[in-house]
Amino acid sequence: MAYGPSALLLGKGGFGVQLAELLRAGGEWGELLFLDDSAPGCAGKLRDYCDPALTARCAAAFVGLGNNALRLELLQKLGLAGYQTPFFVHPLAVVSPSAHLGAGTVVLPFAFVGAGVSTGAGCIVNTGAIVDHDATLGDGVHAAPGAIIKAGAVVAALTKVDSGTIVRSPWEQEAPK
Repeated sequence: MAYGPSALLLGKGGFGVQLAELLRAGGEWGELLFLDDSAPGCAGKLRDYCDPALTARCAAAFVGLGNNALRLELLQKLGLAGYQTPFFVHPLAVVSPSAHLGAGTVVLPFAFVGAGVSTGAGCIVNTGAIVDHDATLGDGVHAAPGAIIKAGAVVAALTKVDSGTIVRSPWEQEAPK
């Protein structure tokens, strides 16, 4: 679903630049306007998302920040300001048709999201991460590259599941001794 030729992208650090390249490569978005508090070549600071010139030009916005809490906070503010906050799935990712992706969730190349998965808003399922069937990710979760979240697992909001980490299924949890 296209929202127009331009989209707003909050954050021009490593993740923001990577997300911009992936969004451009998909061909759905024209110009991407960055907001960042310290990077050069931006349309303004993070707080400038309410600027009428930007809201008139960009119907959609993405948050390209690795800080889970800040990403979620800005995503909520963008929604309240009237921006569409679509999810993004890279064409080289696999997402089951029965999975539900929350607003502003990003699924990067070679990631897998299984049947019945539910993500909250503003999640990152990074390159090569696996979220197996019926798992639930709270708002603002980041499954880092190569993270594995097994079937039926529940990951609390704002959690980072680091590379190489395995979040086990509930029935695999070790009983207290």
